[in-house]
Amino acid sequence: MRKAFTLIEVIMSVIIVSIVVMGAMELQSKNRDMAVYIAQRGNSELDNSLFLTKKIYRYDKDEKDAYELLRDEFSIQDDDSREILKSITKNINITEDKEIPISMEEGAEPIFTFYTNEVLLKGKYPARYYNFK
Repeated sequence: MRKAFTLIEVIMSVIIVSIVVMGAMELQSKNRDMAVYIAQRGNSELDNSLFLTKKIYRYDKDEKDAYELLRDEFSIQDDDSREILKSITKNINITEDKEIPISMEEGAEPIFTFYTNEVLLKGKYPARYYNFK
C-alpha cells in the first residue's frame, strides 16, 4: 500500500492547477477590460446627449464643443464646469431629411408623411441619432 504521492503526480497536479489559475486570471482581465469599455461608452453617451439640441442643425459638418452649444441655454457660472464642457468636442454631420410616407396598404395613397434625418456625432465613440419630424 502507498502512503504518499509520487513526484510525477505532484508535478502534474501543480501544472493542472497552474493552467486553471492562469485561465481564471485571463478571464478576470477580459472582464475588467470589458467593464472599463462599458463605463467609457456610457460616459460617451452622456456626453453625446449634451449635443442633442435644436441648435445642432446650425453646425453641420463642423467640430464643436459642448459649451458652445449650451452657453445660450444655460447660465454656466462655474469655471470648472465651463472647462469640462469645452473639453467635450464632437464632429457633427447631419443627413438631409428623408420623406417616409405611411399608408394602410403598399402602393396606396399615404395617410400621412413624416420626415427623418440622422445626426452623426463622431468622437472616440461615434454615435448615430435619428430625428423624426
